[in-house]
Amino acid sequence: MILEKVVIGIAIFVSYFFQTSVDFFALGSIKPDFLLILTVYFALYRGSFAALWIGFFGGLLQDINLGGYTNLVKQDVQYYIGTSALAKTIVGFVAGKVARDINKDATSLVVIVVFAASILKGVIMFFTIAIFHSSANAASLITIVIPEAIFTAVISIVWFRLLRWAFPTVEKTENHRVIRRLG
Repeated sequence: MILEKVVIGIAIFVSYFFQTSVDFFALGSIKPDFLLILTVYFALYRGSFAALWIGFFGGLLQDINLGGYTNLVKQDVQYYIGTSALAKTIVGFVAGKVARDINKDATSLVVIVVFAASILKGVIMFFTIAIFHSSANAASLITIVIPEAIFTAVISIVWFRLLRWAFPTVEKTENHRVIRRLG
């Protein structure tokens, strides 16, 4: 149990490292959201409660360490601590609830779920910034959120395979837990 939490913590830090430090995955100013992919993975295979916490801690790590977001319109850095944590927590919970009804082994459905989760995350962050900071730009929904969602969904195909290798899936059944390894 404790070892599993340590491994999940390492996965959060590895995902964070790939998201913030490795520019290999960047297309211009657009980077895939590896923490969101990790959150959706756990939502699909472990449920909404596990994904909720992974989304919260991953988003909080991103908010605390990154601190601010670059506003491409104004060309400055603006600080919105808590927006990623809130958005990824909500997305993890919603994705976990949706996960009960989909075939987790179908790659196309996983890509669609990651794409929808990325759009939802972007919309939540946009409205959170608009409500509390009143400096949100609606053009960012088109120029940032949609390209990031597409890129994240495409990268999720490879990242999900790596996560399936790293974490044997644990699916809950009515009477007991069944452990199986995919891949």
